[in-house]
Amino acid sequence: MEIYSNDGVLKSSYPEAIKKNEKPAGKRFGAVLQETIERSSCVGAGPQSPSIMNNISEIRFNLFSPVEKTRIIDRVENFLNILDEYHQKLGNPQVTLKDIYPLISEMAAEEEGLIPVLNSLPDRDELKEILNQTLITSSLEIIKFNRGDYLSP
Repeated sequence: MEIYSNDGVLKSSYPEAIKKNEKPAGKRFGAVLQETIERSSCVGAGPQSPSIMNNISEIRFNLFSPVEKTRIIDRVENFLNILDEYHQKLGNPQVTLKDIYPLISEMAAEEEGLIPVLNSLPDRDELKEILNQTLITSSLEIIKFNRGDYLSP
C-alpha cells in the first residue's frame, strides 16, 4: 500500500513568496481619508442646528372596547365579592378554617386569571389601581391563611 503526501495540495493554497516591503497599489490611506473629509465638509458648510420639534401630545390608545371593559369590571367586582365573603367568614367564630378553604382556592384561581388583565390595563387607569390593591390584599390573605396565622393556639 502506498501513502501519498498531500504537501502539494497545501502548498498550492499559499503564495510562493511573501514580499515584506511591497507597497500596496493605489492611494495611501491618508489621501483617501483627506478626500472623504473634504467631500463631507462641502455638503454641510458648518454645524447645523436641529429642527425645532413641536410638542407632541401624548398618544392614548383605547385598548379595550366598552364590552371588554364591562367584562373586566364584572370580574373585578366578583373578585371583591369573594374577598368580602372571606372577610365575613373569617370574622365569624362559628365558621371553621376548613369551611373557609374553598374561598382561598377560589381567590387563588381568580388572582391567577386577573394578573394578565392587570398587566394589560393602561398605567393611568383607575381600574388598574383598584385591581392592583385587590390582588395585593388577596395575595397577603392567601399567604396568611396557608402560613397558619388564623389557627387558634
